[in-house]
Amino acid sequence: MEPGNGAQTELRADLVTRDTIDVNDGIERVMGNRDLYARMLRRFRNDYQDGALPVRTALAAGDTLLAHRLVHTLKGAAGMIGAHRLHERAGELEQALRLDTGEFRAMLASLITEMEKVLQLLGVLLDGSPPPGMPVQLPTRALLGDTALLERLTQLLTNHDGGAIDVLEESRASLHVILGEATLQRVSDAVREFDYARALRALGETACGQGI
Repeated sequence: MEPGNGAQTELRADLVTRDTIDVNDGIERVMGNRDLYARMLRRFRNDYQDGALPVRTALAAGDTLLAHRLVHTLKGAAGMIGAHRLHERAGELEQALRLDTGEFRAMLASLITEMEKVLQLLGVLLDGSPPPGMPVQLPTRALLGDTALLERLTQLLTNHDGGAIDVLEESRASLHVILGEATLQRVSDAVREFDYARALRALGETACGQGI
């Protein structure tokens, strides 16, 4: 466990949270590469922003082969990020569709419910804003460690790489925790004006002040 990640430990230990997405298991699956895992979570949310709608649409059209393929893909993606219950629900529906028994409505409903929970929790992990009434402990540090995230951003700025804009957008919630709103705004404004030197100065002042 990395220093300063106490709240993240609580998040991983919270039974409600861990049953929905087991962050610890997900990170272990990628050999401890927290940056890669964070990108996997963002990719999952982007790919499944419509939830189970594509599966429901396929079934409504009577296309069980397409529905089976979609559910099989979802099962694999859920397993990779540590969404174990969603993985199980997808597996149950996949089997029902493969056997073509026609008894899949209850399984589909269960999958939809679990998918909604996963997408809600991804909002917590990636954006830092919990949905109303969701009793979870928010992580107060980035999934990617402070030093690694700042080093990545610093390297992009040093190289005058426009990818710095992507990092600022994708990791805004994490950088808000690390840098504070005022500094993050200064860095963001400078990058948007392509003034990488000014952005580096603002970033360097914060890093030095925190001993990072």
